[in-house]
This record gives sequence, structure tokens and C-alpha cells, in this order.
Amino acid sequence: MIRSDSAPSDAPAARWRAWLKPLAGVVAVAAAWTCVVGVWLPDWARPRIEAAATEALGTPVTIAAVRIQPWTLAVEVDGVTIGPRAAPWFTLKQAQTQLSLASVRHLAPVIRRVQLTEPMFWLERQSANQFNISAVMARLTAPSPQPKPDSEPTRFAVFNIEVRDGLLRYTDRVLKQEHRVEQLQVGVPFVSNLPSDIAVDVQPRLQARIDGSPLKIEGKTLPFQEGHRSEVQLSWQAVDVAHWLTAAQPFLPPSVKITPQQGQLDTNLTVQFEQRPAPAVPMLRVAGGLQLSKLSLGLRQAPGLGQVDTGWQLLKVDGLEALPLERQVRVARVALDGLHLKARPMAGGAAPVVPTPSGASDPTSTGTDPVTPWQWSVGALHLAASAVDVQTTSAAPWPRLDRLVLDVKGLDARGKAPAATWQLDVADQHGMHLRADGQVQVARQQVQAKLALDQASVQPWLAPLASSLNLPLAVQKGALSLQAQLSVRLLADPATTSPELASPGVHLSGGSARLSQLHTQATASGVRDQIQLTELAVEGADAHLSLAPTQAGLRRLSLDTMTFNGLDARLTRGRQGQWLGMAPARTAPASSRTRHVADIEPDSSQADLPPVTLKLLRCQDCRVEITDQTVNPPALLSLQRTELSVANASTDLRQPLKVDLRTQAQGKGQASFQGEVRPQPLSVQGQIGLAGVDLRVLQSYLDPLLNIRIAGARAQAAGRVQLQDDARRGLSVRYQGRVGLSDLRLQDRVNEADFVSWRTLSLDGTDLAWANGQVNANLGRITLSDFFGRVIINPDGQLNLSRIASREAGAQPKSITTPEAAASAPATPVMASAASVPASAASATAAATATSPMKLRWQGIKLSKGRIDFTDNFIKPNYSANLTRIEGTISAVASDKPEPATVDVAGAVDDGAPLKITGQLHPLGPRLYTDIEGSAKGIELTRLTPYAARYAGYAIEKGSLSMTVHYKIDGGKLEAQNQIFLDQLTFGEKVDSPDATKLPVLFAVSLLKNRRGEIDIKLPISGSLDDPQFSVGGIIWRVIVNLITKAVMAPFSLLSGGGDELGFVPFAPGSAELSEAARTRLDTLAGKLDDRPALKLEATGRADPAVDVPGLRAAHVDRLMRVAKAKSLGLPVAEIGMAPDEKA
Repeated sequence: MIRSDSAPSDAPAARWRAWLKPLAGVVAVAAAWTCVVGVWLPDWARPRIEAAATEALGTPVTIAAVRIQPWTLAVEVDGVTIGPRAAPWFTLKQAQTQLSLASVRHLAPVIRRVQLTEPMFWLERQSANQFNISAVMARLTAPSPQPKPDSEPTRFAVFNIEVRDGLLRYTDRVLKQEHRVEQLQVGVPFVSNLPSDIAVDVQPRLQARIDGSPLKIEGKTLPFQEGHRSEVQLSWQAVDVAHWLTAAQPFLPPSVKITPQQGQLDTNLTVQFEQRPAPAVPMLRVAGGLQLSKLSLGLRQAPGLGQVDTGWQLLKVDGLEALPLERQVRVARVALDGLHLKARPMAGGAAPVVPTPSGASDPTSTGTDPVTPWQWSVGALHLAASAVDVQTTSAAPWPRLDRLVLDVKGLDARGKAPAATWQLDVADQHGMHLRADGQVQVARQQVQAKLALDQASVQPWLAPLASSLNLPLAVQKGALSLQAQLSVRLLADPATTSPELASPGVHLSGGSARLSQLHTQATASGVRDQIQLTELAVEGADAHLSLAPTQAGLRRLSLDTMTFNGLDARLTRGRQGQWLGMAPARTAPASSRTRHVADIEPDSSQADLPPVTLKLLRCQDCRVEITDQTVNPPALLSLQRTELSVANASTDLRQPLKVDLRTQAQGKGQASFQGEVRPQPLSVQGQIGLAGVDLRVLQSYLDPLLNIRIAGARAQAAGRVQLQDDARRGLSVRYQGRVGLSDLRLQDRVNEADFVSWRTLSLDGTDLAWANGQVNANLGRITLSDFFGRVIINPDGQLNLSRIASREAGAQPKSITTPEAAASAPATPVMASAASVPASAASATAAATATSPMKLRWQGIKLSKGRIDFTDNFIKPNYSANLTRIEGTISAVASDKPEPATVDVAGAVDDGAPLKITGQLHPLGPRLYTDIEGSAKGIELTRLTPYAARYAGYAIEKGSLSMTVHYKIDGGKLEAQNQIFLDQLTFGEKVDSPDATKLPVLFAVSLLKNRRGEIDIKLPISGSLDDPQFSVGGIIWRVIVNLITKAVMAPFSLLSGGGDELGFVPFAPGSAELSEAARTRLDTLAGKLDDRPALKLEATGRADPAVDVPGLRAAHVDRLMRVAKAKSLGLPVAEIGMAPDEKA
């Protein structure tokens, strides 16, 4: 029973005992495996690993502990140090790795996991080429046996590679720099060339803080498969750019010296790589974005700029996609905000410019095959600058740009890409505002722009260029505004038919500009010239500038209007003829200046000038003042309130210009011109007008030549002027209209005494022409009113008129209104010398007229309110007389017509004695013709005392003079009648004069004076004006002398007045009876004596025996015959007469 109960329990025990041995064996093996691999092997392997590593690296290697998990095939190594014990350069807190059983299947190492915890690596640069690991690197890079050519690459697989909390420290003793890579986290899913199904729980990544900046890289790669595809995502945030630029400074060229201050870089990029079968290039793709913020750095020697401080708030690049191996780049958006740039020249001068290596400047000169151009595009570009301050070596600073904003959309370098649009907005510190927008085609290198510049201050922008431009004027103030459309083409377009578009160039259209409130000042020292302008407006500008190498430059320029508003120019012409203080221009040789204008051929430089046209030039309310210092005193030329318009101006000098000028000249004078002007050949046609233009400005130019001073003179003109310059016919000038000179006052330069003046001198209906050296002048209707003249005979007998233009170079001016001291007076009577002038002048005029090509005429002359002050200083004492109230007319006369002019002139002597001149006059013909009668009545003789005292030897106490003259000149023959009537001529005391006549003047006057105290003398004159010895004054003087001589030698002949001789009474021979003729003679003599009570007559009888004796006989016979006849007739003897036949 008992056996039967225990049998079933023995069966499991038996089975347990059957498995016990194998299980014990397994446990024993496991225990042995555990003891050997887990306990013994680590201690055994650790020193051997250290020794082997030390041998391989050549530096001490220590391991704190090695642990092996025999059942998980995991190995842990703690406390690894490499390097000298005092300064190890590598430490590792822990390394973990796990082997996979797949290694047995693949017969190659397959590592399931590798994990490194807190690896720390210290790299130290001890000298220029020596590092603390240089010896180790030399051992590792030693040559190793080359593998067999046909050997396969080592097969392996490593999965789940991780580095945790790593540290890399770099110390550069040479550059004194230190860099740290902290918190290094690396994850590599696998590196394998074996297929495997090992689970991957590690993502590709790289994380660290590099000098404090977090870096994160994640990606995946299949390096051992066909194509070698890889993808990496890079994120590096808060990178200290200043730190890294400082670190990179030693590696930059010596000329590049950067002084970084701050900056932060943030990147987020994806890099993809794929190897493609040949001949395709590998695919390398970089995508993502980056931003560089708060950058601030300095460049000590920037090429061409000098010291530069620059930076920005934010540079952001979004949507970057680059295929560099395929030369393609696409960017969605680039934005640069808060840019600031400040550049200053170096203290020693301009910053050095880095030279371009020979051959590097021209890519085509290298001889290499052309490469495919980059294909790039930028979806949007935004640039915003808050301050751009760039200065050069010039003394004046460039203006600072306070705002610069550029926006571009759709930039694309592809050939068929649509044009990009852009906008620009710029402002400077002085209020300038520039707005521009347009399109740009990158492939065609074309830019379309619409510009709008507003209130750009000119002075700050021109001041830095003053020294290089060397302008004679410095701009002190001014604002420029402009609008224009620009088209820039840098490549030729062979498909177009337009010559301008077929070559590179710049085209401007629709341009307009405004330059307002311009103030300029001469830059030369001591020169005060200035030009001010309220506004300069330019409209309708159109231009083409060629950029072709063979014909670079301006090819065309046209302007619709150019308007100067409120121009105020005050200029000075220096003593040497210079303007604005500049050196005077060289004067062309005299031989070249004598060439005819129309004969001058344009030189090649003028022929190559681009066509420039200006449809309308206007100057409104303009003022120009020119001080000419070439004369002394300086002359001031002034134009005010000028209105000028010039139409159709161009560089083609053959095109006529339409000119309309209206200005206020020399004070309140008015000047105008409307017409056409052609520069070449010279032609001027138009209406000219002058009203009250002050001519006193001419005084400075006339001073060296004249002894007079222009105290007042105003020009008047209204007519048409024509000027032509022809190569064959020469220069011709014609003026038709009215011309005048009003308010004239000519004064003595010495004492400012009036010499000549008038209120109005006008010539209406004039026609003045000059051509081929010939003058054809129609003076029209001449009017002279309110005129005055000062005529003086100087002590030397010369008229003051002869000394108006008698000044010699450097001589002092001479007075023409005051007498000069007489050194020795000539003996020739002044009346003779003075009177000889008209005859000589008339003869000379006649001769000149006969040979002169001048044609001269006038329509009439009118004189009114005239006065002539005459002084004779030739005689002592001096004599003065005034001719006043001169009125009259002279009718028309012409040099080519024989009809003489009718003269009717009246006046007075000293406002009392009337003076009248009438007759006919033709002074313009080939021979002088005159038929003039003149009369003067009641001239006070006491004013002639100087003449009487000098030539007669007696002063005149009273008396008056009246005279009537008649002069006729025809064919060079003079016939004149002079009737002189003296009333109550009374001489005073005798005066001692060396020039006085020795004849008995008082006796002669007594003979000539009647009982009423009157003397009536007729002096006939005749002669030939062709006789050079003929003198009207000389003849008159000789007649007067002969008259006095006759009074002495034959007083009765003088009394007879040219009739019968009154000095005797004839009787018949032998008779005492008066004949009828004798009685008539006695009656005449009685009448003469009765008219001259002051004369006493004594008569004396005289007989002549030779005549009277025969006469007595004849008388006796005659008496006897009459007595006989009386007796026969019974008549008284007294009544008997005897006929001649009765006496026979």
C-alpha cells in the first residue's frame, strides 16, 4: 500500500534529476562566463588596453574602470584620460557600447549602441605650428601598409551613436584666444555598410553651445548606399559675431583690420547631398534662412574709404534654396533693416585701394572655357538704412543720409524672366527727399526708373567737390528738385531697329528740374561777385548718353523750356579782363582775328558736338550788374527787371533764334529787342527799342580820349535793325526807325562847367544803312530842343571845340570852358582866323563829299529854345555874347538830289537883339550850295569893346549894331553882300594896343556917321572856295581896313558912297557959273554934310591958265554973239541961248 502511494511522486523527481545536470552545466558555464567576462576580463583587459593605447598614441592613457555585462554584451569604460597626468588633453567620464549577436551572422562587427558621456577635449596651440597633440597626430598620420587593390572595404555597422555633455576647449597661446564647445550632444543613428534590422532609437543630431551660442544639427545620411544621400538640418542660434570676427582677424589679410563690437547670427539651414551618376554633377542643396542682428563693427583701412564704422539692426534671409554645384540660387526674401555706415578718411590721406592682380580684373583674359552663368532670383529685397555718413579727404563733409529704403520684388537672372519692380526712398540730413521706382531686367541688364528728387540742398553736396572741380563760384544756398524717367541699358540689343537701343546707353525722358533760392559767391580771394537765383526751371528734358566704348558720351540733349526767375548776377571784370577772379582768356593772334566770320570753318571738335536743342529759354525778372575795372573809374553796367525769351536755341549755329528782350537798363531806362538772331553766318533782324537809357556809363571809356564829362545823356530808339554777314558781300547793317538823345549834359572835366546840353535830339523816320564800306543814311526828321552850347575862342585863337578829343595818352585833362594862359597871342586877327574856318571847312566838306561813298539826307530839321554862350578869350579884355531863343527849321535835303533845303532860323542876342537866318542850303551835294540871308538888329556895341580896344585902339561907350548878310555859294564860287548898320557908335578913351590900327579911326567914323549917329556900310565879297588862300574873314577885314584908309586918303569919295567925286566942283573953262552937274554935285555934298554936322568943310578956288585963258576967249565971243542975237530979237540977253550950229 505504501509503495503504491509513493510511485507517482517519484516521476517528477526523476524528470527533475534528468534536467539537473544540464542545468547545472549551464549554470556552471554561466557562472564561469559571468566570472570570466564580467569579473576577470575587465581587470585583465584594462591595463592591456592602457598599454596598447599608450603605445599607439605615444602619450599616457589611463582608464579608471572597465565593466562588462556578459549577458548583454555591454561594455562600460569609466575615467578615461589621455595625455600627461599633469595636463591631460582628453578625458571621458564614461563610455558605453553594446555588441549585437548579428555580428555572428554577418561575420562582421555590428555594434548596437555607442554612448560617450562627458567627453572633454583640450586643444592647445603652443606655437605657430605646434599643438599639444602634434606628437599624437604625427604617429597617427604615419604611413601605413597599402591595402590590396582588389580588397573589399571593411564591413561594419554601428548603430545608436551618442555623445552626451561633451566639452571641447581650444586655447591659442599665439593669438591669445580661447574657444569652448560646451554641452555637446551628438546623435548618429547608424553608420553601416551592412543590411541590418537593428532597432534605431537615436535621431541624427548635433547640439552644443559654441562659445555660448547654441548649435543644433539634425539630419540623416546613408553614406554607404548608392547615391550617398545625406540631409542635415543646421540651427546655430545667438552666435556672437563680434567674438568670431575677433578670432578670425589673424587669418585675414594684413590690410583688413576689423574691430567688431557686437552682432548676433541665427541660422536655420537644411543641407542635402546626393551623389549622381556621371556626367551629372552631384546634388548639393542648401535651404533655409538666416539672420544677422545688431551688427556693429569697424574697418580701420577699408579700400577706398578709410576708417569705416558700419552695422545694422537686422539682416534676414528667408526662403534660401541654393544648388551651388548647379550654379542656382533662389531666395524668397532678403531684408536688411537699420543699416548705418560711417566712413572717415585716414589721417594721412585717402585710404589705400587694393590693387587688382594682373589678369584677374577681366575674366575673359584668363583663356579658360566660359562657365555657365549663375541662375539666381530674389523674390523680395528690402534694404533700410537709418544713417549713411561717408566722408572723403575733402575739407567739407558729405551730407549724411538719414533714410535709405530700397524694395525690390521679383529679381530673376533668367533670360526670359519678367522684369522686377523696385522702389527707392532716400532722405538726407538737410531735408532732401529722393523717391524712385521702376523695373529691372537682370539678364538684359536693363533698368527703367522714374525719379523724383525734392528739396535737395545743393551746397552740402557740392562743397566736397569744390577743390576737385575748381569752380569759380561757390554755392552757398540752393535747393534742387527734379523729376525724370531713366532707361539704362548695359548690353546691346541687336534685335532692335533703333540706333540708340542697339548699343549700351542711358536714355532720359520727361525730365524736369527746379533749382530754387540759389546763392553763389565767387571763390577767388578779394572778389565779391555773386549770382543769386530765385528759381531755375527746366521742363521737357530728353537726352541719350551712349555707353558704347567706341562712342561713349552724350549723343543727344533736348530741352523744352529753361526758365530763370529772379536772376541777380553781380559780376566784376578785373583790371586784366578776367571774370570771377579767373585768369583772362588768351587773345587770338591779330591775323586770326581779321578773318571774316563767315569764312571761319568749324573745327573737328565743333563738328563732333552732340545735337543740343532748347526750344525756349526764358529769363523773368532778372538783374545783371557788371562792374568793369578795365577802365578808370570802374564802369557799372546794369540791367534790371529783365524779361528775355530765346526760342529754338541749338548747337546748330545755322538755325535762327527768336529773341524777345525787355529790360530796364542803367537805372530807369527801358531797352527791348524782338526778332531773330542767327549765329553763323551772323544775321540779326528785329525791332529794337530804347527809352531813357542812361549813357553816363560811357564816361569811363571816353575819359582817356576826351576832355568832357557826360553829366547826363539818355538814349532813345524805336526801329528795326538788320545785320547780315555774308562771305561774299561782307557785313551789312541797316536801321530803320527813330533814334534820339535826350537830357544831354556835357561838362568840362576840370571844373564841371556846362559845355553842351539839350533836352531832346530826336531823329524820326531814320533809315541808316552800311554795306560794303558805303553809308546810306536817311536821318529823317531831326528835332533839337532846349539846347545849349558853350563856344570859346582860346587865347591861342583856337576854338574850344578843337580840344574835345585832343588828350594824349597819360596827359592831364584840359578845360574847354575856361581860358588858358596865353604864351604869345598871334598877330593874326581872330576874326580872320575864325572866319576862315567855315570857308576852309566848306571847301574840305565839298571835297570830301565829292569822293565819299556816303549817301546822306534828312527830311527836316527843327530847332527850338536854343542858346549859345560865346566867349572870345583871344582878345583882351575878353568878350562874351549869348545867342538865345534860337528857333527855326531846315527843310529836307539829300546828297543825291539837287534840291536845296529851305532855312528859316530866328533868335536873339542877349535876349534882346533879334537874329534871323533865311534862305536855301545844300551841304550834302557834291558841291556846297548856299543862298542864305541873315540879319541881326540892335546888338549892343558895348559888348564889342574888347574888339574895338584891341584893333581900333578905342573903347566903345555906346552904340548898337544891325547887320544883314547874303551869302551865295554855287559851283565853288562865293558871292556875298554884307550890310552893316551902326547906330550911335561912340568911342571912348584911347586904349594902347599893339594890334590897333594906326589909321584915324575917329575921323573915318565921323565920315561914315550921319546926323542921326548912324553908319550904314555895304561890304560886297566874292571869290572861289577852291582857292586855298581864300578866306571870308580875311576879305572882310581887308575891306574894313581899306574903308578906313579911303576915309583918310579920299574922304569925299567915301562920302559919295561910290557915286560922283565930291572932293571938287568943276566949272566950265573961263567961266564962274555952276553947271547943272556941278549944282547936283554940290547938292549931294550939301546933303552929306548936312547929315554929318560934326564935319566942317572949307572950299578953295583954283584956276588953270592953260585951260581958263582959251576959255575966257571962248566965253567972250559967246557973250558977244548972244548980245547980238538979243538985240535982233528984242529980248533980254539972259534969255538968249546959242545952239551949237549957230556958233559954227
